Amino acid sequence: MAGPQLTAKLFSRHGAVWATFGHAGASLVGMLLVQRVFLDMLLPHLLPALEAMFASSSRFMAVSNLCGLAGAIGFWGFGSIFAVPALVGCKRWKIQPLRSLDRRMLLQSLPLMLFNSAAGGIFAAVLLTWGLPDVAFDWHECPGVGTLVRDTAVFMLVNEVLFFYMHRFLHVNKRAYQTIHKVHHKWTAPISFAAVYAHPLEVLFGNALPLLVGPLLCRSHISTATVWLFAYQVHTTCTHSGFWFCDDNGMHDEHHAKFNVNFGVHGIMDHLYGTFKLPEASVTAAKQA
Repeated sequence: MAGPQLTAKLFSRHGAVWATFGHAGASLVGMLLVQRVFLDMLLPHLLPALEAMFASSSRFMAVSNLCGLAGAIGFWGFGSIFAVPALVGCKRWKIQPLRSLDRRMLLQSLPLMLFNSAAGGIFAAVLLTWGLPDVAFDWHECPGVGTLVRDTAVFMLVNEVLFFYMHRFLHVNKRAYQTIHKVHHKWTAPISFAAVYAHPLEVLFGNALPLLVGPLLCRSHISTATVWLFAYQVHTTCTHSGFWFCDDNGMHDEHHAKFNVNFGVHGIMDHLYGTFKLPEASVTAAKQA
């Protein structure tokens, strides 16, 4: 589709588009707040342990530990909290109220989920260890506010674009869908942990790589990259939870229900390609507001 046509299509749905940009802006502000909380409130207490870890082990092992900790707290910690409503059979606030959790499927899925979580952490550690400059591992040279704003904006933009195109390709290309992406879509009404239930190749190159390109391009500090990975894992478990406390108005849940909509993270690219769609309950609530 030509540029002018894309622009016309974008502004013909200006209300929803600006709401999407508002969501992206709120995510940017939230991400910056998380970064500042870590740097100002947590890092001073963690600094001796971090310096000791980097001094006593190889850089790769130290970065692997950071990525593992981000996954343990961000994905498995917050993911467990977000999974509670589905595990107890709660129907209130459920995006797909007629669907309930298949506990047997969850148990059968856990080995692949655990493997993918570990593989993603190792993949991230490899790229960050050898892709970032030496100064990125100096804990006394942490980024200022201006650098954080730039880096976080780049992270979000790069991830939005790369994830959209990779995800869309896995749907449009029938062979790629049948061979790779169909695994993830076994969950038509997902639970938080289903975020990492996918073919390992998709986890590495469709999910992890778009998250890591931004930090590599910006040559970001390892603290900034780690907090970004942590926050995104909280986000993805939230959007896969199946409940209305997700931060995307049910956009990704609708993707699992319909398959052919909402390929991106915030919906910006989906507006450009005409694939943006919210669940009916969200649309009805917006009209009544």
